[in-house]
Amino acid sequence: MNERLSKFNTGLLADRKITQLMIFTALTFFIFSYVSKDIFFTSSNFVSMAYQIPEIAILSIALMLSMLTGGIDLSIVSISNAAALVASWVMTNKMGESENLSNKWIIIACVLGTIVGVLAGAVNSILVAQLNVTPILATLATMTLFNGIAIGMTNGESVSGLPEQFMRVGNGTFFGIPTPFVLMIVIALAVGFFINRTTLGLKVFLVGTNRKAAQYSVMGDRKVIAWVYLISGLLSSLAGLIIASRTSAASPDFGSSYILLAIVIVVLGGVNPNGGFGTVTGVILATVVLQMVASGFNILRFSQFFYLAAQGGVLIIVMILNVVLENRRTNKSIAKSLRT
Repeated sequence: MNERLSKFNTGLLADRKITQLMIFTALTFFIFSYVSKDIFFTSSNFVSMAYQIPEIAILSIALMLSMLTGGIDLSIVSISNAAALVASWVMTNKMGESENLSNKWIIIACVLGTIVGVLAGAVNSILVAQLNVTPILATLATMTLFNGIAIGMTNGESVSGLPEQFMRVGNGTFFGIPTPFVLMIVIALAVGFFINRTTLGLKVFLVGTNRKAAQYSVMGDRKVIAWVYLISGLLSSLAGLIIASRTSAASPDFGSSYILLAIVIVVLGGVNPNGGFGTVTGVILATVVLQMVASGFNILRFSQFFYLAAQGGVLIIVMILNVVLENRRTNKSIAKSLRT
């Protein structure tokens, strides 16, 4: 009975946060549609946003997984850049040998890029899960390590001139829908199924909610955390490949502000920074909101520095609201228990 009640309360909490985000998304949409004099509300702007949303959304989902366990992965951007550089290096070198690069080598390059992401995730897994290093310190160190390796590989230069077949993934369409957006939906559905419908996924929430209880589970908390950082590395590498495909280049310092943006998105999306609660739907909606803000600022010709300030401001406001609402909920529970 208590277990059913707990699941029911969790569902209500998820619905409430998603409802709040949907209202916030609608308000943001109507505000920018009104103040931009119909420039925001155009099909070309929506298509542009659909190409830009997936890369940061996938990185945010990767970050969400680590935060569900009560940790954090600051190395997601460095991993995505490293994966993109390895794949791009393979493709450009093979293009030098032949004018037309075969699809086989493009697939091999992408597989090697994802392997880089998994290996990077394995390093994080060993540090956090096996050696019990604090996640923020471990991933800060690996962020610097992976970034340094990426810069050393290319001497700080970007790799450009990628094959046209590869660029079609990041700039093409699938039944009229931007291909990156379709890939994002597929990845979001897969991760949503993983955390909500699999035993390992449910244990991710258990680790974030009660680490002690997770230690005595069949799999154990260390294995759960190890899998989370491995999957985070894989998702980061996929985001890196999509970015390289869209921009036709890979750079060791691309998206330097993406880690802050991903943190803002995850917190805005309703993920508890202490672990134990979060939804993929919330992360996607939060990504859409911030992308609309970025597009609106660009249309209104606001400085991008104001957008960075807006990110920090949103993060502070959301954290304050979370603390206030949590304290109010706690006080109501205490008052109710005293009355009974």
